[in-house]
Amino acid sequence: MNILENIHYLSDKPTVAIIRKNEKIKYFAVALGKDVVMHKHKTAVPATLVVLKGALDFRFVDRNYHLKTFDTFEIPVEEIHEVIGLENENLFSILQEI
Repeated sequence: MNILENIHYLSDKPTVAIIRKNEKIKYFAVALGKDVVMHKHKTAVPATLVVLKGALDFRFVDRNYHLKTFDTFEIPVEEIHEVIGLENENLFSILQEI
């Protein structure tokens, strides 16, 4: 699978490509255009984010993180957050332990 063939940098919403999913993990890629928001949500399982391209503003209720290409980030379980694309093409992967 080629991730870039399965995602699009849209101006109004994220696109998601499932890379692998089984009973132990869910691994997927998310593409965001500039200023596109992955609206508030939370994860119920441990998750690791890796920025593959671009830059992100990762926002919690009480703090923000600026992530750039090749940064990794451990997403806290059960904390509400949102993600905003800062460049024209922003791509990140998330690995969730189910």
